[in-house]
Amino acid sequence: RAVRRTLLSCLTLMSLPTLFAVATSCYVPLPRVSPSPLSASGARLASRLADEARAHRAAAPRLCTVGAATLAPEVEEEKVEERVRPASCPSCEAEWLARSKEAEAEEQLRLSTVRLENLSQHSYEIWEYAQRMNDTQRQELALDPDVELRNFIINSCTPPTLLMETVYNSTMQRVPYEQACYICGPEQAMLLRTLVGLARPRSALDIGSFTGYGTSAILEALPEEADLTCLEVDRDYTRLAASQLRGRNVNFMVGKAMDALKRFEAAGRTFDFISLDADKPQHGEYYNMSLKLLRPGGVLIMFGMLLFPTVEDQEAMEKLHEILPNDTRISTAQLPVGCGIQLMVKLEGLAPSLPVSETEARARRRWQLDSELAAIDRAIAASGKPLGGAGSSGPGTEALSSAGLVALAAARRAAEQAAAEQQAAA
Repeated sequence: RAVRRTLLSCLTLMSLPTLFAVATSCYVPLPRVSPSPLSASGARLASRLADEARAHRAAAPRLCTVGAATLAPEVEEEKVEERVRPASCPSCEAEWLARSKEAEAEEQLRLSTVRLENLSQHSYEIWEYAQRMNDTQRQELALDPDVELRNFIINSCTPPTLLMETVYNSTMQRVPYEQACYICGPEQAMLLRTLVGLARPRSALDIGSFTGYGTSAILEALPEEADLTCLEVDRDYTRLAASQLRGRNVNFMVGKAMDALKRFEAAGRTFDFISLDADKPQHGEYYNMSLKLLRPGGVLIMFGMLLFPTVEDQEAMEKLHEILPNDTRISTAQLPVGCGIQLMVKLEGLAPSLPVSETEARARRRWQLDSELAAIDRAIAASGKPLGGAGSSGPGTEALSSAGLVALAAARRAAEQAAAEQQAAA
């Protein structure tokens, strides 16, 4: 927006003949882009993805597990810009907006001086601004009419939980705004939460967890006994995520994602649900490796399918646009939510014609019951009423926990069976 306002201000200072000459002599056709109808600012996302790519390329080849309270010993690195600031710092978002205002005012003053001293140079710089708008802000201009629709979609979703709000706000407060735009959109997080609730995975994997916002959405729908593993290349972002999600059943790993995925494959580890939002040029490799780790019938979610302002990202994702619909290993659909989500179910390895073994049937039934009990517990917790024991039933008594409901049902069945046996003996 700052660039656009500066451009419009400078255009008003030019005479009509000069403006026409610049427009006709310096016209360059727009590069092909496929913007999402629902997304964040193209300019901000361009900065986000460029920084992300640089971070992944510059990352040291290390891999370590991050616990709730401790991390592996630090690796000596060159001093870099602070990625995560203390919790007591002012809002990074507000600071960025203030800096952009100052930069805008300085640039307008500089261009006014250039116009008086060198009109040709001024015309060339105006043309450069136009190109910059074409390359990074046309998506914002195109998406302006959809802001109302996007807000309607967000307001039509189940509100985010306190944990999700805490992680989101901490990211916007403590991470410099240019990097904070890594975070997925609220509508994407709420869709991710719903998909996890539908899949009910026993083991989930989050590739590119960043500061943990998407992770928090997965955790809020994950069954209590399920486990979640998160991969992130940046240690500081992982520290922030681990501090926000302390006490939850989640394991963070720092390092190159591909190294971790290869280790999982060697160990024979599999997952029921995988979320992928990492370095876009490597998404093709991540996709193939994720399919190897995904159990038959498992769900794979890929982010960033529609909005990719850099040429490198666009080329990588357009290859996937051609590959995914024709890949017989999966069944897939693309959803125009946020920067675009690809929803995939693994077909490879499924044998629907074969009967399910008795052991597998019992395991599936047990997992289904556990998920239903967890849903009951969440509903009771949301009611704000204290929990009672197995004997707490009837008007005016406390709400039963899921364990209490199971115990009560077992007691009733035992009583019914005893009564039936007594009647048969008589």
